[in-house]
Amino acid sequence: MNQWNTLVEAIMEEDQLLRQYLTSLPRSAREDRGPDGALSFKETLGHIAFWDDFTVQFFQCKLDTATCMLPPPVEFEERSREALQRIHPLPFGEVLARYLESTGALIDFLKTHWEKLTERERHDFWVPLKHRRHHRISLGQAMGLSSGDEPDDGLERMAAGA
Repeated sequence: MNQWNTLVEAIMEEDQLLRQYLTSLPRSAREDRGPDGALSFKETLGHIAFWDDFTVQFFQCKLDTATCMLPPPVEFEERSREALQRIHPLPFGEVLARYLESTGALIDFLKTHWEKLTERERHDFWVPLKHRRHHRISLGQAMGLSSGDEPDDGLERMAAGA
């Protein structure tokens, strides 16, 4: 199995775990923040979707410099706050759809463009996996859906190299 398959499978596994959380969380709690202001399920999905979209767009521009200019350097915390503000008024279903679309776009990009990426760029694509995993674990803890005692399922080892 090559490296992009491993990465794609790990992203898909994280997606499945988030979807399991969704099925175990009452509809009425989807927009409730966790203790100490932890992101709600809706905010978590919107946050992941925003950064997955950003990642795909950034690397598409890196591969197609003739028709696409790389965005200027960004202040990541500010971008995160802005993204959360934009998703706040949206219905949960729309945020979920954006999350599903961005996850699919990330996976499709990896499948389609992996061979065109440099070793450094390939390495950088482990960051979205770690990001997704971090937010899934935080969400599970905040919503009482997991204890935080994650089994050593291999994802941590795969992401550790990033």
